Amino acid sequence: MKKSKLEIGSFLILFMGMYTIVMALLWIFVTEIMFVSDFAYYTGQTYQQYLASDPNFAEIYIITKKLVGCILLANGAMVVLINQKSYRNAEKWSWYAILIGGGISWSTFIIYKIYIGYIGLSMITFVVGISLLVVGLVLPLNEILRKKSS
Repeated sequence: MKKSKLEIGSFLILFMGMYTIVMALLWIFVTEIMFVSDFAYYTGQTYQQYLASDPNFAEIYIITKKLVGCILLANGAMVVLINQKSYRNAEKWSWYAILIGGGISWSTFIIYKIYIGYIGLSMITFVVGISLLVVGLVLPLNEILRKKSS
């Protein structure tokens, strides 16, 4: 049985939302492990060295990353809920909501990596997220945006 572009796009958006939730949980619960390389690249010191010399800044850095993880978790939950309730039904507003919510999140992370000058392996996670978003939005574009409102 052939699946419609809307079904495939909805699956990709659902997968992207779940992927976002998993990433967010990693940001929240294993922050020190995930951002050691970013921290070292940006500050020029390892996290442990910086923790010994300036514990307040090092802790603020980790807390900030955890807060971003919380925002990412809310965004992922929003995408999953919108996908389950509206996007798969081709409601036009849901396409725009996912475009804005997902686009802001993933593009911000990519811009962050470029800004600090650390374009490494960890950037692949952001590229995967934005790729799922783009394909999931572009594939059913005609079915959603050309649908007549009742």
